[in-house]
Amino acid sequence: MLWTFQRGNERITIESDPDSGLLVVVTGDGAPRRYSFSDVPALASFQADMEAFLLNTGWTFLNCSPERRRGRDRRGFPRLAERRRWWTDSPELWNRLFAGKISMVG
Repeated sequence: MLWTFQRGNERITIESDPDSGLLVVVTGDGAPRRYSFSDVPALASFQADMEAFLLNTGWTFLNCSPERRRGRDRRGFPRLAERRRWWTDSPELWNRLFAGKISMVG
């Protein structure tokens, strides 16, 4: 998830990844600061303290972009049973998959 804070022309973006225990803070100078945590409660506590500090020192909460994906990342795994947009596959792929068992009309 990304949280963005602003004060005048300055911006701070906080990116939290509980799975890896990493919190990345990017300031206006573009140099990210990375903080690693051994567990999720420590990361959440640090992040809450940082957000409270920012709000108490004149920063304004600007935006939150939640992570919308759920579960594991499927991009690295082939779809075995279901194929979306099969009609966009090339004839060469179909010929390779079915080794001449079908005839492509075209």
